[in-house]
Amino acid sequence: MTTEEKIELITRNCEEVITKEDLRRLLNNGTELHHYIGFEISGLVHLGTGYISMGKVADFLRAGVKCQIFLADFHTYLNNKLGGNIESIRWAAVNYFKEALIASLKCHEVNVDQELKLGNLTFIPGFDLYKNNLVHWETFMEVGKHVTLSRDLRSISIMGKKQGNEVDMATLFYPPLQVADIYTMKVNLAHAGMDQRKAHVIARDVAHKLTINPLLDAQGEIIAPIAIHHNLIAGLNGPEKVDTNQGSEETATDLKMSKSKPSSAIFVHDSPDEIREKVRKAYGPPKEIKFNPLLNWVKVLIFWGEDKGSLMIERPEKFGGNITYTNYGKLEKDYAEGTLFPLDLKNALAEWLINRLEPARNYFAEEEHKKDLEKMVVLLNKK
Repeated sequence: MTTEEKIELITRNCEEVITKEDLRRLLNNGTELHHYIGFEISGLVHLGTGYISMGKVADFLRAGVKCQIFLADFHTYLNNKLGGNIESIRWAAVNYFKEALIASLKCHEVNVDQELKLGNLTFIPGFDLYKNNLVHWETFMEVGKHVTLSRDLRSISIMGKKQGNEVDMATLFYPPLQVADIYTMKVNLAHAGMDQRKAHVIARDVAHKLTINPLLDAQGEIIAPIAIHHNLIAGLNGPEKVDTNQGSEETATDLKMSKSKPSSAIFVHDSPDEIREKVRKAYGPPKEIKFNPLLNWVKVLIFWGEDKGSLMIERPEKFGGNITYTNYGKLEKDYAEGTLFPLDLKNALAEWLINRLEPARNYFAEEEHKKDLEKMVVLLNKK
C-alpha cells in the first residue's frame, strides 16, 4: 500500500486532520503510527461510539496503524458517571464496554481475535496504564505547568460541560490528564470526534515543551501528535434547542447522538423493531437539508463521508419505483427538491442499519454477553 493510499484510508470520513502534512511526513520517514481513542464508560454503546469510531479503527488497521482503545475508567470517575462508583465503572469497562466495541468492530468485518493476537489492536483500561507508572503522573504535572487556568476551563467541554458553570477540582484535572494519556501511550495519532478537539490541540501545543516524556519520531526528533477527528453522527431528535451559531466544536457536541438521551440514539445491540421505530420517529422534515439527521446518516454512515457509495430506496411504482443512489450529491438534491420523501429514506436507512448491525446483535445474543448487557442496564438505572 502506498503512502497516499494509507493517507486516504486514515483520513476518510473525518471532519479534520491536524495535520495531513505531519501524517505524510511520519509515513515517509518510517515512523510506526500508534493510534489511540479513549472512551468514558458512561452508558450503552450507540452508533457514534460504536459504528463510527470503530469504523475508523478498522480503516487504521487496514492502513497498518497500531491501534489502542483506552477504557477511561479514571476519567469516568472524575466526570461522576455511573454514579461515581469506581467498582461499577471498572466492571463495566472490561465486561460491557470493551465487548460492545468488539461487537462494533465485527460490523466492519474486522477479525478482532487475529488483530489482538498480532498486537495490532489493544484495549487498555486506565487502571492498567496508571498503576505503578510514575512517569505518567510526572507527565500529567508537566502538562499542567503549560496550561493556563483559563484555557483549562475552556477545555472542559471535552467532558460535556460548559464553561461558566461552577466546577470542582476533579473537572480541572480532566483535560491535562487526557493530554498526559497521549504521551504515556506514545500516541502519534490521537483520534476522537470534534468534541475532543480542545484536548488534542493542547497535546500539540505542549509537545515541544515537555522534557520528561516527549514524543519522538523514528529519527529521534520531537514531534507533536497528529489529531484526527472523525465525523460525528447526528442525534435522532434534530436541532431543537441547539445554538447553531456557536463554535463548531460546541455545535457538534450539541447535535451529536447522545447515550444520555436514549430516544436520540440507536444502540449497536438494538433489535430490528427498535431500529425501525426509532428511525421512523426521527427528525427529518421534507426538503430540509440543514441539520437533517437522515442526510447526515446517509453521508457519514452509508457513504462513509465520501460522495460515492450505494443506497437502494425501495418504493411503489406510483411513487417512482425503486432507485439506487451511487452519488450522495444526487440523493441530497432529490431530497431538497422533494422527489425523495422522508419516509422512503427512513425505511431505507432502517433496513441498512439492521443489516449492518447484525454482527453486534448476534454478539449480544450470546448468553455471556447478553448477561453483561443486562447488568449494564441495571447499573445505569441505579445511578
